[in-house]
Amino acid sequence: MKKIFLFLTIALGVANAAPLLMLPLETDVDSSLSALWENSIAQILKEAAFDPVKIEQGYFAECENIECAVSAARAAGAQGLFRGRLRAEGKDSIGIRLRIDWLAGNSNPQADIQGTVPLAWDETLKSGIILKLLSGVTGKHADVEYTGKRSTVISVETNPEHAVVMLNDIAVCQSPCSFSDSGTMAQIAAYWQTNDNLWAAKRLVKLSDDTTKVFLELKRSYAETEIRTNPGNALVFSPGILDASSKLLGKTPYKAQGLPGETQIRLFHKGYIDTLLNVKIDALDKQIQFVQLTPIADPQKISDQNLIAKSQTKRNIGFSLLGGSVGPLAGGILLCVLAQDDYQKARDIKKELQQPYIGGENFKAKINENHKAVDDGNLKTGIGAGLIGLSLLLAGIGFSMSF
Repeated sequence: MKKIFLFLTIALGVANAAPLLMLPLETDVDSSLSALWENSIAQILKEAAFDPVKIEQGYFAECENIECAVSAARAAGAQGLFRGRLRAEGKDSIGIRLRIDWLAGNSNPQADIQGTVPLAWDETLKSGIILKLLSGVTGKHADVEYTGKRSTVISVETNPEHAVVMLNDIAVCQSPCSFSDSGTMAQIAAYWQTNDNLWAAKRLVKLSDDTTKVFLELKRSYAETEIRTNPGNALVFSPGILDASSKLLGKTPYKAQGLPGETQIRLFHKGYIDTLLNVKIDALDKQIQFVQLTPIADPQKISDQNLIAKSQTKRNIGFSLLGGSVGPLAGGILLCVLAQDDYQKARDIKKELQQPYIGGENFKAKINENHKAVDDGNLKTGIGAGLIGLSLLLAGIGFSMSF
């Protein structure tokens, strides 16, 4: 299947040129940072008249070395195979190595170049360094001079260290770290999570022409975003496809909590269009987000919604029955345990009755007490067994309705 997908990917490429297959960059830097580099390089390759097609290492699962992967890509008709590597070089720079194995003709010529660039990826791209590196790899002139305003380097330290640092609500690095921004003002935030607690801080800073240093002392954060809808009582689900098995998170008004940044939820209200909502959670401040739901006019969609609503209702009843089965089970087990105490009491009395007695009222009282202990044990056992049976019945019905 991987080979078929690879050939289909190539067949759907640009008509006048075979695609340039692009493997993920090997990297030991932050994943979000490396993703930005990878996407930017792919865009530059595209602007340089190539057709970069991202693939995964799994497409060459049968290969044990890069030579095999190159041969497989060539056999598939690709123009070339692009690969690269990012390595951290101290705190403020990254070592880059880029290579293209050209696959046209009978030989496999390689273009390889490497260098060291600043850690601030946006400043590096604006400076044209990456364009020059790629022009050395591709053989095509791609020198673009950056004429915009020079960015300010922002150096951030936090207490405690290794907090996630955000620039204008976008995570960029872990403290202590440096990055750049070309604006005049910037909102710098940082957060650090330990167990279920979140520690955060934020500050709006004015950027200078050189380096702006920011220190953030993190404090306990209780930030959340409250989602309110019109009409109210909309069901809140995770952002996946909504069906009968979707897990209900709650109802509006709903308090969304989590790490600072953006997350998604799906809103469902019978008679209204399902809404996939982007929710912004601040580092420190509690916020309110209001959503006006749109009524449904299509009868088919209303019918589909009714089916989902009924399935959700059935599933919720099933979960309620599952939860409700715990009480009878616990009560039944407790009564059965207490019944054993009554039986033990009856056995102790029976031993006393086996001792030689002349008779009299005390002997008869002991016999009556023995009978009562047995009857009490039988009653508790019967009720306990009934409760356990009821619990199993509720659990069975609940399970069948929930899954």
